[in-house]
Amino acid sequence: MSNPAKFEVVRLYLRQQFPQHHITDMQDGTSRAQVFRVDGPHGHPLHYAIIALDYLLDQTAESLQEVLVSSSLGDKLRGAGASPVMISKTGISLKAT
Repeated sequence: MSNPAKFEVVRLYLRQQFPQHHITDMQDGTSRAQVFRVDGPHGHPLHYAIIALDYLLDQTAESLQEVLVSSSLGDKLRGAGASPVMISKTGISLKAT
């Protein structure tokens, strides 16, 4: 499955977790990752999820959805505030800013 289809899985999950918020994403070439940003209803950035592209290669849409749900990514993002949450082959962690 292509990465764009997997990106859509993440977008849909974030839309469910953060209704009435705006979800955007872009590739971060320096860290070989896709950055997903959750903006509040008034356009202020609230949360960041960074997913390593090498991690995505090993996932199917179904397994990625399971990881997002079982890891409670939405709750982790809420707890982290504006600090990025990183998903990689080593797990989920807060990224130092």
